[in-house]
Parts: sequence; C-alpha cells; structure tokens
Amino acid sequence: MTGERSPEAERLLGLASDYLLAHGLGGTSLSRLARGIGSNNRMVLYYFGSRERLFAEALVVAYERFPALHGLMPGLRDDGELRGLLKRGWRQLRDPGNLPFLTLFFEAFALAVREPGEHRPHLDVLSSTWTRDMREALRAHGHPARDAELLAPQVIALWRGLQFALLAGDDVAGLDAAHDAAIDALLG
Repeated sequence: MTGERSPEAERLLGLASDYLLAHGLGGTSLSRLARGIGSNNRMVLYYFGSRERLFAEALVVAYERFPALHGLMPGLRDDGELRGLLKRGWRQLRDPGNLPFLTLFFEAFALAVREPGEHRPHLDVLSSTWTRDMREALRAHGHPARDAELLAPQVIALWRGLQFALLAGDDVAGLDAAHDAAIDALLG
C-alpha cells in the first residue's frame, strides 16, 4: 500500500480485503461491498475514489496477509542449490493456507484481462513483478543475464499453470512431481 491512510481508511481496507477473500470479486458491486463491510458507497468512494482502486488496494492488503507468498521470492535468494530452493518455493506457494489468496488473485487477473485499458497498471504489476523477482533470483545464483531473462518467465509460467491445476482440484502429489521434473528439465 502506498502513502499514509487515515485510521478509518485502513479499517475499511482491511474489511474490504476480508470481504473479497471470503466472497470474491465476481458480482461484487461497490454497493454490495460497502454494505458487506458496514459502510456505504459515498464513504468508500471518499476514501478510495473508485471501485477498481479499492479492489486493487484490497488485493495488496490480502497479499500481505499471506506471509508465505510475499516471502517466496526473497527466499529464492537464500543460500543453497537453486533447484532445491525452487522446489521449496513451489511447495510454499501451493500450501493450502494460500488457496484463498490464489483464488482471489486469479479472479482479479481475469477481471483485469477482460477490461485491460481500465486495469493496465494492475495487469502490468501482475505480469511483471514475479518474473522480475525470479530473474533477479536466478542472477543471484549465477545465471548469466540472458539465461535468467529466458528462464524466469518459464518458471513463472510453470508455477501459474500448476496453480490453475491446484485450484481446479488436481492431486497435489502429482503436481509436486510434475513441478520437480519440470524444474530439473529447465535447469538442465
């Protein structure tokens, strides 16, 4: 979250995050959300300006509530073999405790893709942040810049695809095995 917020704005943002984690974005109008958090449209718009801005900021707050997720990329820079760190990272990402956020993340992404002009800043963050962080982790483990540039989006694509399968209910052990085999193949 950026900038200082009033205590009331922080409170509303926390409640909005709770609401969205529990109910999702689909079909959630500003009125429904405002009622669900014990407020009204006018108050929410006063603090956040628009439904989209509130949703984007609430998504950040939700992400911060899942420390295994926002600690994931920094953990890839730990000492140790990169293969092992990536395998540990996948298991950290797919932990059952993260499923509410992963569900909300993909829902937010789908809504943003439907109206990319309106959600361009959100899409840019969603599509670039983890790839950049992965590239930096690869470089920290000795991969040349060009190799890291090519490998980072492949690992992120692997993770995103496996997250889809995870959310669809695929067998976790099978996903772990597929992940590990793919990481071994990618890293040669």
